[in-house]
Amino acid sequence: MKNLPAFKTLIGKLEQSPMFYLFLSSRELFHTNFWFWLSKLNPQETIKLFSNTKRSNQTDFHREYNQRYEEEKSQVDLLITDTNAPAIVIENKVKDFPTTEQLARIKTTFSESSPEFVLTTLFWADDLQFTGWAVKTYRQISEQLNPENFTKDTYYKSLISDYKQFILNLAELAELLPITMDYDFAKAHNKVLFEQLNSIKLWEGFQKLRASHLLLHFAKANTHQVQATYRINNQKVTIQFLIPIVRGYNMGIQIEDNQYRKFIFGPKHEQFADNLQQNHIFFDPAWLSPQKKNMCGYKPDFKYQYEKLLPMSFNQLFAKINADIQQINSKWNQINKLLP
Repeated sequence: MKNLPAFKTLIGKLEQSPMFYLFLSSRELFHTNFWFWLSKLNPQETIKLFSNTKRSNQTDFHREYNQRYEEEKSQVDLLITDTNAPAIVIENKVKDFPTTEQLARIKTTFSESSPEFVLTTLFWADDLQFTGWAVKTYRQISEQLNPENFTKDTYYKSLISDYKQFILNLAELAELLPITMDYDFAKAHNKVLFEQLNSIKLWEGFQKLRASHLLLHFAKANTHQVQATYRINNQKVTIQFLIPIVRGYNMGIQIEDNQYRKFIFGPKHEQFADNLQQNHIFFDPAWLSPQKKNMCGYKPDFKYQYEKLLPMSFNQLFAKINADIQQINSKWNQINKLLP
């Protein structure tokens, strides 16, 4: 990892701060609670951390606010109301990173009003975007935060100054992380980075950012209809490209850590996988795992073959995925005939 000495130095600074140990207990909530406390000192200055829109003197702050519209429900980290109407919705991400679906659901639950939507985030890449959401990074919040504007109390000013420096250190650490156009963020590809980030409980947030970044660019380059999603599994990001067949059967590509997997799942998954393999479709009949099995699997209904995946550019990876998806599409009629 480049800049490893600077990275370790910042981790050392964080570990010297008592705020760091409070932060570890509940990362998003720690910051939300601090912002809520700032609102008690000066609500208008607190609003300026998130928005440039002037508000009235009848504002209120609500932590972990539950909102509902018809069948949709959401909980937002911080809601600022103005004259009892939703004014600013704040979704805060530190150890996590949002999905497009999550942010769209939050917006839907506020359909009866027209607040500003603000994503506050530690991790960010400039080419990411979430429609209808303004983004405030932790660096921007730190730069906006002026203790002198909140209070004359010496202790409180000192506390706010400590917090300002603490989140700046967090931001500087996040900015040192490599956000490239390569699939180079697998745990197996960078064990040093994993050890450093995991020591401060930020590995999974970084993985979610990188997976979101990859899927954003896949959506731009993809020429096939495919359901692209990701999740974290045992500290490894799993990115899945899914094609539904019929009757509960599915096929696709799954990338987990340094494995590139061709998979199927469905009710009679073993028979379906065997049918495909025997007919030289999608699965390789000569493939063997290190345990000499011709197929790997997970209960109750998942079968796959894999190859080791080295770091490569997004374009190279997307070409590989699209070639395998094209194989499924070109054999569509035969695949359907091979369903159990």
